[in-house]
Amino acid sequence: MHGVDLQQVAGLLGLNYDSNPDLSPAELIVRQAALLSILDSALDHIPKSAHEIKIPGRDRTVWNLVEHMCEIACVYQRVVEGTSTFDAAAADAEVTDTSTGEQLHSSISRLTAKLSVETQDYERSVETYFGPASLHYVLERCTWHIAQHLRQLASLMRDIDTAIMPEVEAKLLDGLPIPIEVWD
Repeated sequence: MHGVDLQQVAGLLGLNYDSNPDLSPAELIVRQAALLSILDSALDHIPKSAHEIKIPGRDRTVWNLVEHMCEIACVYQRVVEGTSTFDAAAADAEVTDTSTGEQLHSSISRLTAKLSVETQDYERSVETYFGPASLHYVLERCTWHIAQHLRQLASLMRDIDTAIMPEVEAKLLDGLPIPIEVWD
């Protein structure tokens, strides 16, 4: 059993737990698109001097974090298209090449366009690194993953200049299984 599958962990412990997402696929798509839009609007305001700042507790820079958020959305799209499984490498969504702001703007534009026309069987089972899961579950996981990192980016940028990007509004986080603290 993989510890990330809370349904299996709860079963092992004899607890009742429903791991089905609280939010509908339609709402998760709206949220993911909104989160990507916030990232897109912040890209050009992140000072070059901040790109190489290391984020707390990780060997990742601010710019790597930005790229990572885009890659999470790309991973979700590859799972939707059936060109990738949600294996451990995909879930990590690590980026090895550096992207320019222009490339990231273009990627975000493509991703949000795909989200806006997406119609899927969200209950279909997809392969993940912790076993089969619904596409709905993977959509939720990718959405809250982006949300958590966007909160982290906002926190880092607030320390540099409060005008760089807004806080992520609570309404975008409501119903997502997101950590309470920004750095959890």
